[in-house]
Amino acid sequence: MRVTIFPMTRPRAHIPDFPGWHLLGAFPDNEPDDVGSWLLIESGEALLLEIPPGLTSKIVKAALYEKKATLRFATASHDHEDHFDQDAWLDLARAFPHAKFLHPFTVEGDHLLHLGKEPVWLIKAPKHSLTDVVTVFRGVAMTGDIELGMLASVNKEVPIAIKRQSMRWLRDFGERTGYRVHSTVSAHLNSVRQVIHWPELFEV
Repeated sequence: MRVTIFPMTRPRAHIPDFPGWHLLGAFPDNEPDDVGSWLLIESGEALLLEIPPGLTSKIVKAALYEKKATLRFATASHDHEDHFDQDAWLDLARAFPHAKFLHPFTVEGDHLLHLGKEPVWLIKAPKHSLTDVVTVFRGVAMTGDIELGMLASVNKEVPIAIKRQSMRWLRDFGERTGYRVHSTVSAHLNSVRQVIHWPELFEV
Protein backbone atom coordinates (compact mmCIF):
# COMPACT_ATOMS: atom_id res chain seq x y z
CA MET A 1 0.00 0.00 0.00
CA ARG A 2 1.31 3.43 -0.92
CA VAL A 3 0.28 6.22 1.46
CA THR A 4 0.74 9.85 0.50
CA ILE A 5 0.00 12.81 2.75
CA PHE A 6 -0.28 15.89 0.58
CA PRO A 7 0.10 19.53 1.67
CA MET A 8 -3.17 21.37 1.45
CA THR A 9 -2.25 24.91 0.50
CA ARG A 10 -3.09 24.12 -3.15
CA PRO A 11 -5.28 21.02 -2.88
CA ARG A 12 -6.28 20.89 -6.54
CA ALA A 13 -2.65 20.65 -7.63
CA HIS A 14 -1.90 17.75 -5.31
CA ILE A 15 -4.93 15.47 -5.72
CA PRO A 16 -4.50 12.65 -8.25
CA ASP A 17 -6.61 12.81 -11.38
CA PHE A 18 -9.11 10.14 -10.43
CA PRO A 19 -11.37 9.41 -13.43
CA GLY A 20 -14.85 10.82 -12.92
CA TRP A 21 -13.85 12.81 -9.82
CA HIS A 22 -13.92 16.58 -10.39
CA LEU A 23 -12.80 18.77 -7.49
CA LEU A 24 -14.71 22.06 -7.32
CA GLY A 25 -12.34 23.46 -4.70
CA ALA A 26 -11.64 23.56 -0.98
CA PHE A 27 -14.20 25.61 0.92
CA PRO A 28 -14.76 28.13 2.28
CA ASP A 29 -11.38 29.77 1.54
CA ASN A 30 -9.07 27.17 -0.10
CA GLU A 31 -7.07 27.13 3.12
CA PRO A 32 -5.52 24.22 5.00
CA ASP A 33 -8.23 22.22 6.81
CA ASP A 34 -10.94 23.42 4.41
CA VAL A 35 -13.23 20.79 2.90
CA GLY A 36 -13.13 19.61 -0.70
CA SER A 37 -16.36 19.52 -2.69
CA TRP A 38 -16.58 17.16 -5.64
CA LEU A 39 -18.69 16.39 -8.66
CA LEU A 40 -18.69 12.69 -9.46
CA ILE A 41 -19.61 12.37 -13.12
CA GLU A 42 -20.42 9.50 -15.45
CA SER A 43 -22.39 9.50 -18.73
CA GLY A 44 -23.52 13.09 -18.27
CA GLU A 45 -24.92 12.48 -14.76
CA ALA A 46 -23.43 13.94 -11.59
CA LEU A 47 -23.44 13.56 -7.83
CA LEU A 48 -22.36 16.49 -5.68
CA LEU A 49 -20.30 15.30 -2.70
CA GLU A 50 -19.79 17.60 0.31
CA ILE A 51 -21.76 20.81 0.89
CA PRO A 52 -19.34 23.03 2.84
CA PRO A 53 -19.81 26.72 3.69
CA GLY A 54 -18.94 28.87 0.71
CA LEU A 55 -20.21 26.43 -1.90
CA THR A 56 -22.93 28.06 -4.01
CA SER A 57 -25.35 26.94 -6.67
CA LYS A 58 -23.56 29.32 -9.06
CA ILE A 59 -20.28 27.42 -8.61
CA VAL A 60 -22.00 24.08 -9.12
CA LYS A 61 -23.96 25.25 -12.16
CA ALA A 62 -20.80 26.58 -13.81
CA ALA A 63 -19.00 23.28 -13.25
CA LEU A 64 -21.92 21.23 -14.54
CA TYR A 65 -22.09 23.42 -17.65
CA GLU A 66 -18.36 22.97 -18.24
CA LYS A 67 -18.62 19.19 -17.83
CA LYS A 68 -21.89 18.94 -19.79
CA ALA A 69 -23.53 17.11 -16.91
CA THR A 70 -26.84 17.15 -15.05
CA LEU A 71 -27.03 16.99 -11.26
CA ARG A 72 -28.87 13.87 -10.11
CA PHE A 73 -27.77 13.57 -6.48
CA ALA A 74 -26.21 15.57 -3.67
CA THR A 75 -24.91 14.38 -0.32
CA ALA A 76 -22.25 14.87 2.34
CA SER A 77 -19.88 12.64 4.30
CA HIS A 78 -21.51 13.67 7.61
CA ASP A 79 -23.48 16.53 9.09
CA HIS A 80 -20.74 18.52 10.84
CA GLU A 81 -21.08 22.12 9.77
CA ASP A 82 -17.81 22.28 7.81
CA HIS A 83 -19.11 19.49 5.56
CA PHE A 84 -22.84 20.15 5.59
CA ASP A 85 -23.82 23.81 5.58
CA GLN A 86 -27.58 24.19 5.90
CA ASP A 87 -27.72 27.48 3.98
CA ALA A 88 -25.72 26.01 1.09
CA TRP A 89 -27.87 22.86 1.16
CA LEU A 90 -31.08 24.92 0.89
CA ASP A 91 -29.62 27.12 -1.85
CA LEU A 92 -28.65 24.07 -3.88
CA ALA A 93 -31.97 22.31 -3.28
CA ARG A 94 -33.80 25.35 -4.66
CA ALA A 95 -31.44 25.61 -7.63
CA PHE A 96 -31.72 21.91 -8.53
CA PRO A 97 -35.30 20.86 -7.75
CA HIS A 98 -35.06 17.69 -9.83
CA ALA A 99 -31.97 16.34 -8.06
CA LYS A 100 -32.25 13.98 -5.09
CA PHE A 101 -30.68 15.42 -1.94
CA LEU A 102 -29.58 12.68 0.46
CA HIS A 103 -28.93 13.90 3.98
CA PRO A 104 -26.25 11.61 5.49
CA PHE A 105 -28.55 10.92 8.44
CA THR A 106 -30.97 9.11 6.09
CA VAL A 107 -28.39 6.73 4.58
CA GLU A 108 -28.51 3.15 5.89
CA GLY A 109 -26.27 0.14 5.27
CA ASP A 110 -24.83 -0.05 1.75
CA HIS A 111 -26.92 2.42 -0.27
CA LEU A 112 -26.46 1.89 -4.01
CA LEU A 113 -26.97 4.65 -6.58
CA HIS A 114 -26.02 4.82 -10.25
CA LEU A 115 -24.59 7.52 -12.48
CA GLY A 116 -25.31 6.18 -15.92
CA LYS A 117 -24.46 2.51 -15.44
CA GLU A 118 -21.67 3.21 -12.96
CA PRO A 119 -22.40 2.30 -9.33
CA VAL A 120 -21.99 4.78 -6.49
CA TRP A 121 -21.96 3.26 -3.02
CA LEU A 122 -22.88 5.22 0.10
CA ILE A 123 -21.71 3.18 3.10
CA LYS A 124 -23.11 4.18 6.48
CA ALA A 125 -20.37 3.78 9.10
CA PRO A 126 -20.54 6.02 12.20
CA LYS A 127 -17.03 6.45 13.55
CA HIS A 128 -16.06 10.15 13.64
CA SER A 129 -19.71 11.22 13.79
CA LEU A 130 -23.05 9.49 14.13
CA THR A 131 -23.88 10.32 10.50
CA ASP A 132 -20.64 9.19 8.78
CA VAL A 133 -21.01 7.98 5.20
CA VAL A 134 -18.16 6.74 2.98
CA THR A 135 -18.77 7.35 -0.73
CA VAL A 136 -17.24 4.93 -3.26
CA PHE A 137 -17.12 5.68 -6.99
CA ARG A 138 -14.94 4.22 -9.73
CA GLY A 139 -12.72 2.48 -7.22
CA VAL A 140 -12.08 5.55 -5.06
CA ALA A 141 -13.50 6.00 -1.56
CA MET A 142 -14.00 9.43 -0.02
CA THR A 143 -13.75 8.67 3.68
CA GLY A 144 -14.89 11.99 5.16
CA ASP A 145 -13.23 12.56 8.53
CA ILE A 146 -13.03 8.89 9.48
CA GLU A 147 -9.63 8.08 10.95
CA LEU A 148 -8.30 4.97 9.23
CA GLY A 149 -6.46 2.14 10.95
CA MET A 150 -7.52 3.10 14.47
CA LEU A 151 -10.54 3.28 16.75
CA ALA A 152 -9.49 6.62 18.21
CA SER A 153 -11.17 9.79 17.01
CA VAL A 154 -10.78 13.51 17.64
CA ASN A 155 -14.10 13.51 19.49
CA LYS A 156 -16.28 11.22 21.59
CA GLU A 157 -19.51 11.44 19.60
CA VAL A 158 -19.64 7.75 18.71
CA PRO A 159 -19.62 4.98 21.36
CA ILE A 160 -16.72 2.55 21.05
CA ALA A 161 -18.99 -0.43 20.31
CA ILE A 162 -20.51 1.39 17.32
CA LYS A 163 -17.04 2.39 16.11
CA ARG A 164 -15.97 -1.26 16.15
CA GLN A 165 -19.11 -2.28 14.27
CA SER A 166 -18.54 0.42 11.65
CA MET A 167 -14.91 -0.55 11.11
CA ARG A 168 -15.96 -4.17 10.57
CA TRP A 169 -18.73 -3.07 8.20
CA LEU A 170 -16.27 -1.04 6.14
CA ARG A 171 -13.64 -3.81 6.25
CA ASP A 172 -16.08 -6.32 4.77
CA PHE A 173 -17.48 -4.04 2.05
CA GLY A 174 -15.57 -5.75 -0.76
CA GLU A 175 -16.54 -9.20 0.45
CA ARG A 176 -20.22 -8.22 0.62
CA THR A 177 -20.37 -6.56 -2.77
CA GLY A 178 -17.50 -7.90 -4.86
CA TYR A 179 -16.39 -4.30 -5.41
CA ARG A 180 -12.69 -3.37 -5.31
CA VAL A 181 -11.53 -0.05 -3.86
CA HIS A 182 -8.03 0.97 -4.98
CA SER A 183 -7.69 4.46 -3.47
CA THR A 184 -8.99 6.71 -0.69
CA VAL A 185 -9.14 10.46 -0.24
CA SER A 186 -10.12 12.34 2.90
CA ALA A 187 -12.66 15.15 2.99
CA HIS A 188 -10.05 17.72 4.01
CA LEU A 189 -7.80 16.64 1.10
CA ASN A 190 -4.83 16.02 3.37
CA SER A 191 -4.67 12.24 2.97
CA VAL A 192 -4.65 10.23 -0.24
CA ARG A 193 -3.89 6.50 -0.28
CA GLN A 194 -3.36 4.59 -3.51
CA VAL A 195 -2.79 0.93 -4.37
CA ILE A 196 -4.43 0.00 -1.07
CA HIS A 197 -5.51 -3.27 0.47
CA TRP A 198 -8.92 -2.05 1.65
CA PRO A 199 -9.52 -4.43 4.59
CA GLU A 200 -6.21 -3.42 6.21
CA LEU A 201 -7.49 0.14 6.68
CA PHE A 202 -10.16 -1.08 9.08
CA GLU A 203 -8.34 -3.77 11.05
CA VAL A 204 -8.35 -2.57 14.67
